[in-house]
Amino acid sequence: MEFLTNLFTLFFQNVNQLFWLNPVAQTIGLIALFVGVYAFLHRDDQKLRVYLSVFTLFMCIHFLMLGLWTAATMAFLSAIRNYLSSRTSNIWVMTVFLLVALTLAIPNVTDPIHLLPILATTLGTWALFREHGIRMRFLMLIGTVSWLSHNFLAGSLGGVLIESLFVIINTHTMIKLFKSNRSQTS
Repeated sequence: MEFLTNLFTLFFQNVNQLFWLNPVAQTIGLIALFVGVYAFLHRDDQKLRVYLSVFTLFMCIHFLMLGLWTAATMAFLSAIRNYLSSRTSNIWVMTVFLLVALTLAIPNVTDPIHLLPILATTLGTWALFREHGIRMRFLMLIGTVSWLSHNFLAGSLGGVLIESLFVIINTHTMIKLFKSNRSQTS
């Protein structure tokens, strides 16, 4: 029991130190957390896309303030992509987003950690433009794990909390959709 107490104490001390290194950026990341959680609670694909647009704008600002340019670029493009995917599923619009994302991100890759937002953005783009329901959310879940890994390695407190909650909430929503689909086919 003492081990767990020491582990939690160490964790919260590190979280506290991380927060005070850049409290404005971390506060914006925490605001994004609430918007993002609200987004993933929706079973309606369109509402999810719109609220994800707002979430990713907050994350763009958060990453800019932390000096994470590749992540900020991917978040900004994701905000635009999320919104446009709520208006069209055109494959050419999707392709343009993928090409722009790769063109802007690849030159900024100076460390393997920078590949994670690119992977997440690519999966999210495909999911939002080409998939629906559980399949869309599953691809987004894989992207979420990529962002979670990136944010942990980059020291983004808000990002780690957000993506951890997204894994839980998105999985919960996928299970609810699965049960709903199963009961409708029975």
